Amino acid sequence: MDPFTMRPIATLRTPFAEKFGIPRQSGLVEDAVGRVEFHDEFNRADFVRGLEAFSHIWLVTIFHRSPPWDGKATVRPPRLGGNERRGVFATRSPNRPNPISLSLVKLIRIETEPRLVLQVAGVDAVDGTPVLDIKPYLPWCESRTDARADWAAAPPPLRAPEDVHIPPDLAITLGPDALLITRLLQLEPQPAYHDDPERTYGMTVAGWNVKWRVTDAGIDVIQASSADSGTEPRLLRQGIPDVSHD
Repeated sequence: MDPFTMRPIATLRTPFAEKFGIPRQSGLVEDAVGRVEFHDEFNRADFVRGLEAFSHIWLVTIFHRSPPWDGKATVRPPRLGGNERRGVFATRSPNRPNPISLSLVKLIRIETEPRLVLQVAGVDAVDGTPVLDIKPYLPWCESRTDARADWAAAPPPLRAPEDVHIPPDLAITLGPDALLITRLLQLEPQPAYHDDPERTYGMTVAGWNVKWRVTDAGIDVIQASSADSGTEPRLLRQGIPDVSHD
């Protein structure tokens, strides 16, 4: 079959500057809010007429920051600890022959001025993701009570909010973003096969460079700085070496 070309209709703006730290599925962190900003050709309210009748929508997007498919038929899903292989078409891995993604998000608001924008919640994509299509979610046919998923049957483990430790002075600095960071760290985004309490992980989210460690006692945020300021991160615990994540 001959290749064909698709063009994005919009760009998805999200809090995530990089892939590390993004929720592994849409809807896991509803505090992760994004904006679907339509391109000029589609910047007319007529394109979304009637969409306000739906609480949730599908975003068909492109994994534009993922490397080209390496030709392998199998991948290592994080759900299985990164040690077992499954067929690429039996997973939602971004490394696939056609890097197409599907995200179910909550529609918060439709803005028509000064541009056509959809505000959505529960995003799971890096900032700047191209949007190929938007479709309304139909619960009567897309929520199947008889469906099964076997090894991916339940949501990923979720740490309790009190297990995420953000020092009070840093929480004040982060302001409302402290809640988003807490929700993301509850999902423990570090690789499942890592088990080193001395390892420091980092992610850039909502304009912050955030670093943390995972111990038996919980998840300790140890550094944070503005991603735009160029300033050094605030070292919140003395004597802890700064080790970047893989």
